[in-house]
Formats: sequence, structure tokens, C-alpha cells
Amino acid sequence: MTNSDKIKKLIHDQGIDLVGIADARELILAYPPRPALALMPSAKSVIVMAVAHSLGAACSDNIHLWTRNKMQTSRLLDQVAEKIGRMLEKEGYLSLPVSADKPVEIFKRDPETGKKFPATRVVGQLSLKHAAVSAGMGEIGRSNLLLTEEFGPHQRLGAIITEMELEPDPRKDKKICDDCKKCEKACPSGALQDGQYNVDPCFHFWSLGFERQKPLSLEQWPPYLKMLWEHNKNRDWFVELGQTYITDVDFCIECIKACPKGSRWKKIRPKNMKR
Repeated sequence: MTNSDKIKKLIHDQGIDLVGIADARELILAYPPRPALALMPSAKSVIVMAVAHSLGAACSDNIHLWTRNKMQTSRLLDQVAEKIGRMLEKEGYLSLPVSADKPVEIFKRDPETGKKFPATRVVGQLSLKHAAVSAGMGEIGRSNLLLTEEFGPHQRLGAIITEMELEPDPRKDKKICDDCKKCEKACPSGALQDGQYNVDPCFHFWSLGFERQKPLSLEQWPPYLKMLWEHNKNRDWFVELGQTYITDVDFCIECIKACPKGSRWKKIRPKNMKR
């Protein structure tokens, strides 16, 4: 059994569903690029881990239940990353656990051009979905989510960057996303259109539940203020803010719910997903 096989078995034994290994020097990068070598110049390998969401939580018409499940998958990934990272360091290999969740870097301006973004952007210390593709775990689908053959878009990711030289997994050559466009049709914010992903309307709806973005011009303010007035009739901003800080509440996972992929979910996936 190789070192890669041993590491994978140890991680699987901790309750992790999928594990892939990528060469730290050859990661596919997102924008703005966050290479593993910038976090650890001596890194040789990136171990990527995935834990499946509860399909029952994703199917529920109460998104708060899914939010709680998301938090628990993140907690499991972080605990395992810490445990395996410490084990690797005891063996003499500098290792760095990368959290499944926060903290994130915050950008108001494009780091390449200096131009101000229409809305603030957040970026992970390492793009876990790109690392997962690099590790042969799946592909980025039309929804801009990682798709795996086993779980489709239903997984949370974490990682460990390490000096240990591990055998990388080959990248997937079999296409998973068949461009059915169900994610585009389900998106309430219009962020998914014609195979393109617009992060700003997605972020506004997902994080705030707003169908409109913050106005970029004077004529957009009246409908925006009207939207806020309508929301204010049914929402308590103070309570919501506290709940978001405590439990990281999301407002939308429609693209996840709409995607039919995931071989392990075929027998139990409801035919009519609630929205």
C-alpha cells in the first residue's frame, strides 16, 4: 500500500466520503489566483476531502435545515484536516489544514486592474473546487459548482496542504455535466444564463435574499428602495443579522436542488424537489 493509499484510508475512516490528491505545484487556479505554494512554498501535495450533504436536508423546503447540515459537514472536514495535518507533522512533514468555510479574503477592487467591483467579492484562501478538479474528483458544472459522479453538487470540501510527496490522482476525462440547464432554469436571481455565471446577483440573493442588487445608477434606486420596503414588512433585520452571525444562514440553494447528478442519490432522490 502506498503512502497515498494509507492517507486516503485514514481519512475515509474518519467519516470523509471522497478523497483526492493533487500535485501542489500543478493546481488549476481560480481568479484571483491563490496557489498552494503561496500558502506553503515547500508544499508537494494537496489532499482534498469531500463530505456529502444530507440529501434530505437539501430536499427540505426549510433551507435553515440545510444550513445546519452545511455547518456540520464543514466542522467534520475541519476536524479531520486538523487531525491528519498534525499526524503528518509528527512524521516530519510541514502541513497546513485549509478550512472548509471561513475565513475568506475580501475584495472591493479587482486586484489585477484596480477597478472597483460592482459588489464586494469574497475569495477563499485556496479554491477548493479547483483543487478538487485538480485531484481528479470531478468537474465544475454549468452551475459553477463542483460536480462529482457520486454526489453531483451535494458535497462540502476541505483540504490539507503538505510537504509529503504523494501520488496525485489523474484528472477526470469523463464529462459529468450534460448541460441540461436545470440549474439555470431554477436560479431565481438570473446569475446563471447561457452557460455563464455572474457572482454578484447570486451573492446578493444567496446571502441576503434580495432579488435586486445594490443600485449602480440613480434610476435604479426607486425599485431597490421599493424592494427593501416590501422586505421590511415581513423580515426582522436585527434578528436575521444575529442568526446569520451565529449559524451562517443561506437563502438559496436552488441550483444544488435542481441538479439531477449523483449516482449514490438515484434511489432516494425525490422525483419532485420542493422549492
